Amino acid sequence: MNSNFPWPSVIRLSRYISVPYKRVVLSRKNILRRDLYKCGYCGRGDLPLTIDHIIPKAKGGIDSWENLVSACTKCNNKKGDRTPTEAGMQMMIRPFKPNHLLFIKNAVGKIDEVWKPYLYLS
Repeated sequence: MNSNFPWPSVIRLSRYISVPYKRVVLSRKNILRRDLYKCGYCGRGDLPLTIDHIIPKAKGGIDSWENLVSACTKCNNKKGDRTPTEAGMQMMIRPFKPNHLLFIKNAVGKIDEVWKPYLYLS
Protein backbone atom coordinates (compact mmCIF):
# COMPACT_ATOMS: atom_id res chain seq x y z
CA MET A 1 0.00 0.00 0.00
CA ASN A 2 1.49 3.33 -1.11
CA SER A 3 0.63 6.75 0.22
CA ASN A 4 1.63 10.12 -1.11
CA PHE A 5 2.37 12.99 1.24
CA PRO A 6 3.19 16.57 0.21
CA TRP A 7 6.68 17.87 1.04
CA PRO A 8 6.56 20.49 3.80
CA SER A 9 7.93 23.96 3.12
CA VAL A 10 8.91 24.51 6.77
CA ILE A 11 9.52 22.00 9.52
CA ARG A 12 9.15 23.17 13.12
CA LEU A 13 11.49 21.50 15.58
CA SER A 14 10.25 20.64 19.06
CA ARG A 15 13.84 20.56 20.32
CA TYR A 16 16.79 22.53 19.02
CA ILE A 17 20.48 21.80 19.37
CA SER A 18 22.46 25.02 19.15
CA VAL A 19 24.82 25.30 16.21
CA PRO A 20 27.90 27.52 16.56
CA TYR A 21 27.56 30.99 15.05
CA LYS A 22 28.25 30.99 11.34
CA ARG A 23 30.91 33.60 10.64
CA VAL A 24 31.38 34.82 7.08
CA VAL A 25 35.07 34.67 6.24
CA LEU A 26 36.65 37.83 4.84
CA SER A 27 37.81 36.79 1.38
CA ARG A 28 37.96 38.18 -2.13
CA LYS A 29 35.14 35.88 -3.23
CA ASN A 30 32.88 36.95 -0.36
CA ILE A 31 33.54 40.67 -0.95
CA LEU A 32 32.54 40.24 -4.59
CA ARG A 33 29.42 38.31 -3.51
CA ARG A 34 28.50 40.98 -0.95
CA ASP A 35 28.87 43.72 -3.60
CA LEU A 36 26.82 41.68 -6.10
CA TYR A 37 29.80 41.52 -8.49
CA LYS A 38 29.60 45.25 -9.24
CA CYS A 39 32.14 48.04 -8.95
CA GLY A 40 31.68 50.07 -5.77
CA TYR A 41 32.58 53.28 -7.61
CA CYS A 42 30.90 53.14 -11.04
CA GLY A 43 28.42 50.31 -10.47
CA ARG A 44 29.42 48.36 -13.56
CA GLY A 45 29.40 44.59 -13.43
CA ASP A 46 30.57 43.85 -16.97
CA LEU A 47 34.27 44.55 -16.34
CA PRO A 48 36.92 42.50 -14.53
CA LEU A 49 36.81 43.30 -10.80
CA THR A 50 39.54 43.73 -8.22
CA ILE A 51 39.40 44.45 -4.50
CA ASP A 52 40.16 48.02 -3.38
CA HIS A 53 41.06 49.41 0.04
CA ILE A 54 38.86 52.48 0.55
CA ILE A 55 41.47 53.89 2.92
CA PRO A 56 44.75 52.68 1.38
CA LYS A 57 47.07 50.52 3.49
CA ALA A 58 49.76 53.19 3.05
CA LYS A 59 47.45 55.59 4.93
CA GLY A 60 46.60 53.19 7.74
CA GLY A 61 43.76 51.27 6.08
CA ILE A 62 43.19 47.70 7.21
CA ASP A 63 41.75 44.53 5.71
CA SER A 64 38.17 44.69 7.00
CA TRP A 65 34.65 44.36 5.62
CA GLU A 66 34.12 48.10 6.05
CA ASN A 67 37.35 49.08 4.24
CA LEU A 68 37.27 46.69 1.27
CA VAL A 69 35.09 47.07 -1.81
CA SER A 70 34.96 45.50 -5.25
CA ALA A 71 36.22 47.83 -7.99
CA CYS A 72 36.73 47.58 -11.72
CA THR A 73 40.35 47.96 -12.79
CA LYS A 74 39.61 51.34 -14.41
CA CYS A 75 38.21 52.84 -11.17
CA ASN A 76 40.87 51.15 -9.04
CA ASN A 77 43.62 52.65 -11.19
CA LYS A 78 41.93 56.07 -11.21
CA LYS A 79 41.66 56.06 -7.41
CA GLY A 80 45.23 54.84 -6.98
CA ASP A 81 46.75 55.21 -3.51
CA ARG A 82 44.23 57.85 -2.41
CA THR A 83 40.93 57.92 -0.56
CA PRO A 84 37.77 58.29 -2.68
CA THR A 85 37.46 61.92 -1.52
CA GLU A 86 41.04 62.71 -2.52
CA ALA A 87 40.42 61.07 -5.92
CA GLY A 88 37.13 62.94 -6.42
CA MET A 89 35.16 59.68 -6.57
CA GLN A 90 31.89 58.76 -4.89
CA MET A 91 31.02 55.36 -3.47
CA MET A 92 27.99 53.69 -5.07
CA ILE A 93 27.70 51.24 -2.16
CA ARG A 94 28.37 51.37 1.55
CA PRO A 95 30.56 48.42 2.57
CA PHE A 96 29.32 46.40 5.54
CA LYS A 97 30.04 43.18 7.38
CA PRO A 98 27.51 40.64 6.07
CA ASN A 99 25.94 37.84 8.04
CA HIS A 100 25.49 34.31 6.75
CA LEU A 101 21.76 34.86 6.08
CA LEU A 102 22.60 37.38 3.35
CA PHE A 103 24.60 34.74 1.50
CA ILE A 104 21.84 32.16 1.94
CA LYS A 105 19.37 34.67 0.48
CA ASN A 106 21.66 35.43 -2.49
CA ALA A 107 22.42 31.74 -3.13
CA VAL A 108 18.80 30.67 -3.09
CA GLY A 109 17.55 33.60 -5.14
CA LYS A 110 13.87 33.90 -4.33
CA ILE A 111 13.00 33.02 -0.75
CA ASP A 112 9.64 31.45 -0.06
CA GLU A 113 7.48 33.97 1.85
CA VAL A 114 6.61 31.26 4.38
CA TRP A 115 10.30 30.98 5.35
CA LYS A 116 10.92 34.67 6.10
CA PRO A 117 9.86 34.66 9.79
CA TYR A 118 12.20 31.73 10.41
CA LEU A 119 15.15 33.40 8.65
CA TYR A 120 14.62 36.74 10.43
CA LEU A 121 14.02 38.47 7.10
CA SER A 122 10.44 39.63 7.63
